[in-house]
Amino acid sequence: MKTSTHLVINIVMCCIVLSHPVTPTRSNHTEIKVGLLLDLNSRLGKMMESCMRMAHFDFYKSHPLYRTRLLFRTKNSHDILDAASGALELLNNDEVRAILGPQTTPEAKFVVELGIKTQVPIVSFSATSSSLSPARSPYFIQMAGSDSCQSKAMAAIVEGYGWQEVVIVYEDNGYHDEFIRNLSDAIRKAGIQILLTSAVSLSANDSQILDEVYKLKTVSARVFLVHMTSLLGSRFFIHAKSAGMMSEGYAWLITDGLSNLLGSMDATVIDAMQGVLGLRPYVSKSKDLTTFRERWERKSQYTKPKAELNIYALWAYDAVWALAMAIERMGPINFKETEQHNAQNMNDLSSSKAGPVLLKEILSTRFKGLSGDFNLVNGQLLISTFEILHVIGKGERPIGYWTANRGLSRYPDSVGRSSKYSTSVNVLRSIIWPGDSTVKPMYWAVPSSGKRLKVGIPVKEGFTEFVKLKEFHNSKEYNVTGFCADLFRELLVRLPFKIDNPQYIPFGDPATGKSAGSYDDLLTQIEDKKYDIVVADVTILAERAQKVDFSTPYLGSEVVMLRQVKYDGVNYMWIFLKPFSSDLWLTIGISCIFMGAVVRTLEHRANTQRQLGMLVWFPLASLVFPERNMVASKWSKFVLVIWLFTAYIVMQSYTANLSSNLTVSRLQRPTDKLYCIGFQEGSFVKEMLTKRLDFNVSRIKSYASVEQYHDALSKGCHNGGVDAILDELPYIKIFLDTYGETNYILQGSSYKTGGLGFAFPKGSALAPHISMALLNLTGSGEMHAILSKNFGPEYSDSDYSFNSASHVSSIGTKSLAGLFIISGTMAIFALLFSAPWFQQRFSDVSTRYKQSCVFPSPPSDVIELSVHSALDIRVDFSTTAVTENSFTMPNQSDENGHTGVAISEDDVNLNEAGSC
Repeated sequence: MKTSTHLVINIVMCCIVLSHPVTPTRSNHTEIKVGLLLDLNSRLGKMMESCMRMAHFDFYKSHPLYRTRLLFRTKNSHDILDAASGALELLNNDEVRAILGPQTTPEAKFVVELGIKTQVPIVSFSATSSSLSPARSPYFIQMAGSDSCQSKAMAAIVEGYGWQEVVIVYEDNGYHDEFIRNLSDAIRKAGIQILLTSAVSLSANDSQILDEVYKLKTVSARVFLVHMTSLLGSRFFIHAKSAGMMSEGYAWLITDGLSNLLGSMDATVIDAMQGVLGLRPYVSKSKDLTTFRERWERKSQYTKPKAELNIYALWAYDAVWALAMAIERMGPINFKETEQHNAQNMNDLSSSKAGPVLLKEILSTRFKGLSGDFNLVNGQLLISTFEILHVIGKGERPIGYWTANRGLSRYPDSVGRSSKYSTSVNVLRSIIWPGDSTVKPMYWAVPSSGKRLKVGIPVKEGFTEFVKLKEFHNSKEYNVTGFCADLFRELLVRLPFKIDNPQYIPFGDPATGKSAGSYDDLLTQIEDKKYDIVVADVTILAERAQKVDFSTPYLGSEVVMLRQVKYDGVNYMWIFLKPFSSDLWLTIGISCIFMGAVVRTLEHRANTQRQLGMLVWFPLASLVFPERNMVASKWSKFVLVIWLFTAYIVMQSYTANLSSNLTVSRLQRPTDKLYCIGFQEGSFVKEMLTKRLDFNVSRIKSYASVEQYHDALSKGCHNGGVDAILDELPYIKIFLDTYGETNYILQGSSYKTGGLGFAFPKGSALAPHISMALLNLTGSGEMHAILSKNFGPEYSDSDYSFNSASHVSSIGTKSLAGLFIISGTMAIFALLFSAPWFQQRFSDVSTRYKQSCVFPSPPSDVIELSVHSALDIRVDFSTTAVTENSFTMPNQSDENGHTGVAISEDDVNLNEAGSC
């Protein structure tokens, strides 16, 4: 009994000593008053105050010869009003040289203004808001990591898990706006979309918090990033669990505002936060830290509730050491004079002369503290490494680390193990996600609070190749078929998340079983949140895109005009004359006579007997009977080649123009008064006809199927039908595949649209995923199979040809004038070059050229032969053998088969020069 009593007494004495440490005394030390501004009613405030007194004891125990001593003056600040009055008392009555605290950002915001006024350093180790920037408040020292430091780390985690959308939830107290901006910028730079930013007031009651939770549940994103203090955050997660949002499929991330205080939260809160990922500044292990933790454990084991040592307590401990070092370097002499006087308000406060020097000394302090390297950069504690933790069981477990400019790793550098850094979370440890799931949550889910995906389907009478709806035995469940339905089901398989059993809702009149309106009316239902998606052949238009979102188009489209081919029987018998104009026909006739005259003249010069009829029949006969011997003269052959070339071009032009006239130009054109246009029922083409093309409403008619199209075109406008159908190309293709292309033609200009796609409510998270799946599906074998199944194996995405003009004009003389000029000029040249006088003149010029240039002076061993034909011949007797009686010249054959002309010796007269 006595032993137990002594043990209890010893423990109590130890606690008293630890709570009120006795500083080693020196007769010549100077006490410097320092204010402590903490919320001693809170668990965190008590912890920090206790750690600061332990730091005071440890520091002067380690430095017994220091000339200065810190003398704490403590004020309890439970709210902003307490902090303001407490700071005034510390500055005015206690004449403190520095203030450690206050504990929260709103309190610090006010006290910092007092510090600027009096030039007294305000040192905080728990107010981490980015709005308290030392750059804007020079006498504020943030001996804690600013919350903006974790922005890039948080973005790296979200990016590493492959989440592309996130919802940010934060405490709305007016001091986190700058951090939310920094965090949003970092997340967006990582290519991640912020789907929603939700602010929850600190003063919100349980009902208001629960309402906000249910609002978050209705959004499509499943990744939530929470930035709150422990007071609000603990309540928020309890309500999130009650709303079913801490179950499988959800992912939650928390910033250091909650992560740093997990050890002090109740078991109920920890149970609600199972599977949450947290981020907090990393504290490297050291011998001093281990020793301090052991002391703290011994001290706090008898306190209720038991307090877990956190980073704020370590920063408070290091802050005391940093301030004690800075004051010692200044020396006692700088604090002897009283620099303040009694004041009743802020305006009466005077400035401290020692304040600027003390501020400079604090900012330049460097040492190894319990929280790590103490290094202030621009008045803030430098944090380069963050610990990623996982809430599991009754506490948390580290799963990895993030280091600035290096990325994610499983181990920190301080443990002495080689760390592999990466941007992927594969280097981190495994996680048990909310709902005890080992599968990484997707970042998207159906935004319907557990309900099925609502799919709007139009009720169509025709063109059911796209979509057709059939009810199962009055069960309000429908079987949807067609191209759009098959494509939609294929896209669901390709999504990165699972959508089971979508609910198909028809857009129709239950009484009549027909459509309830146009496609514009259908899209209005999306605006009213009645559908999560519309699966149909909806055309993407600019006006519609202002109200709803669209996927990537799955089929290209344009508006075209379809007409039936009908020929005018009255003038059809003379259509062969239509390709050429009358002046061109006359030009062709004149050209034939001219070419005949030229050939006859050339043949006559060649002594060939040709009749006068050659003037007409020869140019035509040469086209049909191109025999080689039709002409004998070489000039005639030249002219014939030119004529055949001209005639070939003329015939090709005639053929092309006749083909156009047979298909387009001979179509019957109704008068403007009776011109009627048909369009598809419910289509936007009606507005296009009336507003853009300015058609009379009485002259446009709607039809629902290809059969009705065919019937209306067959009747024509006079018989109650239409003259043309204006519709989008995919529907026209279906019509042409059904009735053939022989009797119908696409005519006129086309009007481009955005194509056919699926429609979504504005801001729908499903739209980009469907679009991405469509891009992956386009051009694949599955897409071709879906097209063939619904439109037939011959269906093609390629466009049909258009006849852009409604009338093809005849070809005139001007179009071929150059051709006739060239052929006529060449014929005239042939006449000129074949004339006798031109030939004689050319022969004389050639002879003189030969005599003067080719053979200027004949050699002595050459003889001249004078032949009966008056042909001058030179023979070189040095190389030519002459027989006794004759020698051979061309045009006569000898016995060896050589041809030549026999010349006798009597016919040869040798002159003195050796010529004959």
